[in-house]
Amino acid sequence: MGMGNGSPIDSEAIDESVEQMRHQLGTGVVNVRFRYQKGHPYTQREGKDLRAARVTVTPGIHKQGGYFDIQWWENGDYKYHYREDGLEFRFGREAANETTNKPVHHFHPPRNLDAHTQSCIGIEQPPKLVTIAVLKTWWTAVENGDRNLVNAQNDLP
Repeated sequence: MGMGNGSPIDSEAIDESVEQMRHQLGTGVVNVRFRYQKGHPYTQREGKDLRAARVTVTPGIHKQGGYFDIQWWENGDYKYHYREDGLEFRFGREAANETTNKPVHHFHPPRNLDAHTQSCIGIEQPPKLVTIAVLKTWWTAVENGDRNLVNAQNDLP
């Protein structure tokens, strides 16, 4: 059925993730925008019923910066989708994968976003810890300028 598996969006978890990014990255968080309806643009904060957040960060792995699109669902599923010019990858938890051969905690690698490889992030909650783990993997790649390091850590966060 897909991420969320029919579960409502968890706006509080999205907010918690955004605040943790601000805490961890400080001035490295360049902009934060929010989406309130599927398919609509990201805008300034308008209310509390979020669908997703877009956190623009700098530096990037290969370029000056990029952004994370973040979603959480009440069933504990999440998606952290990172993009910068010429690069994207995604970390996720998808409970619906329990009945498939795809890992529940998965990583969509830069060269094949359709692949579901095992994620180095095995924790499920709280959003604060998942965000710390995602940022640790991203920052390792940023420091080394090597996208292949994104899903290569152990014992996160």
